[in-house]
Amino acid sequence: MMRKYSIFLILLALSLFSQNKIGFIDSQRVLNEYRGAAEIKRRYEQKVVEWKDKAENLKKEITNLREALQTQSMILSEEAKLRKVQEIENKEIEYQQFVQNVWGANGEAEALNKELMQPLLREIDTLITKIGDEEGFAIILDASSGALVYADDEMDITDRIIEFLNRKYLPEATERIEYYVFKFVEEDADAKSRDLGARIKNLTNIAIKNSGGFKEIEPQPLNNAKSALGIIREEDIDVKSAIELLRITDGNFVVIGRTWLEGGFIYLEFNLVDKAQEDAVITETVEVGVEKNLTDVIPEKVVGKIVNYYK
Repeated sequence: MMRKYSIFLILLALSLFSQNKIGFIDSQRVLNEYRGAAEIKRRYEQKVVEWKDKAENLKKEITNLREALQTQSMILSEEAKLRKVQEIENKEIEYQQFVQNVWGANGEAEALNKELMQPLLREIDTLITKIGDEEGFAIILDASSGALVYADDEMDITDRIIEFLNRKYLPEATERIEYYVFKFVEEDADAKSRDLGARIKNLTNIAIKNSGGFKEIEPQPLNNAKSALGIIREEDIDVKSAIELLRITDGNFVVIGRTWLEGGFIYLEFNLVDKAQEDAVITETVEVGVEKNLTDVIPEKVVGKIVNYYK
């Protein structure tokens, strides 16, 4: 069976690499068949529901204010009416700004989608590069591009990418390293307003999972250990408590840390607390820079060091 690909790209590739090996990947199929896509979609839609609820509440507040003005218009002074009208206008502006901030260009919805998808896209890129290097591909094209020309199915590496990505969802044949990432302490108001502690935790957790060979400590023993140690807020844990928690849960390591802003740039400090060593075996401060760098810096400068320690 043959497939069609972008005429211009294929002809260009053939002219440049006529004596070399060429492959392709159907990126849309990868996204459709990746088993982790459901979790990415669930997390995105969960946040969308929150945004829609807030937007609906703002609209209800506007409606209530208008109805109150209409009901009370006969007994209000002109000055009081003007205040009510101004209140309605302010609430309408708040609603419009919220909608724009969430669903407008470069808004929160777009940023969240990128944040959730970035680890997967990075892993796909890494796999493509690995296959290309190991098997001597001169060029690997994306099948999801547009106009097509013929290409033999033997050039298709899509199935291999999907199989590798989905390995983490297969039954475990070997024991994996158990871990848990705690919410990072937000040390200033800016860090709190951006929810950096939870976001860094989630990005770190996703990157560790995607590395393979790791699994989170089960929720029940984890919660029992937290209760036994009197840990109410995740960010309150310290190295000593983390070691005790690992003893109780029989986990291998936890990640704790803190984050703050300085000069408009995001910084974080993370501690890798290992049960066998009964101490923090890695403690490092990382300059993230601007907010959009989180999805690149955490896998490279935080999780990369953690994975290398255990592999």
